[in-house]
Amino acid sequence: MKALILRQDPEAACAVSRALMDKGFQILCVEKLDVAHALIRVDTIDLLVMDERIDGQLTHSIALSGERKAPFISTILFTDRDRDETDDLYLLIPSLYALVGSTVDAYVVGRLALAAVSNTEDVMARVTRQQAIDDYDQSLPPLVLHDAEPRYAASVSDDEDSPADLAIALPEMAEIRREELGAPPERLDEVIMAEVAAILRADGFAPQPRSMPRLARPEEVLEVVGGAV
Repeated sequence: MKALILRQDPEAACAVSRALMDKGFQILCVEKLDVAHALIRVDTIDLLVMDERIDGQLTHSIALSGERKAPFISTILFTDRDRDETDDLYLLIPSLYALVGSTVDAYVVGRLALAAVSNTEDVMARVTRQQAIDDYDQSLPPLVLHDAEPRYAASVSDDEDSPADLAIALPEMAEIRREELGAPPERLDEVIMAEVAAILRADGFAPQPRSMPRLARPEEVLEVVGGAV
């Protein structure tokens, strides 16, 4: 039997480690979330004994990751929650075996740990129940946007260009049309704006006629500067 202990208080972690070793557990004791995540992925853990928060971060994801890796894993969680706030945790973390206060004696935790891994019938029932829930979720049809929002789906197609798409693609459109039409720079902005306006009108928009400001050519800038000098 192998247990992973994740506690922020080193003294509390040592006390729990000794209690679990007395019950025959092999111990992996860490105090960092990322280290615990790594160990869960590479090793087979039978029992998790963790604080609910480490450095202000919840440790629920470690229990969920451990259950994906080893469905028979059990979890004991140290928490400061009130009794009325704990029911949701058993729904959120299927592997959760017991919630205990942060100051519970290590000897009690050791007895809970042994019971968590010894009661194979309860573990099997929990795994079977969770597997049935997962199978049911997999059998449900996927949620599709066209089913959930029919009015929105009717007005939007995968191949339809939106005004945002046009705005993003406008510089590339300009370069392509410059090569295709061979238009001089001073005429290119008018050509592109006309094409964009036509697409927007086809989509139901009615933009006001407006031309893009023309950028001065280098020779014009030189003429102005020369005249000013």
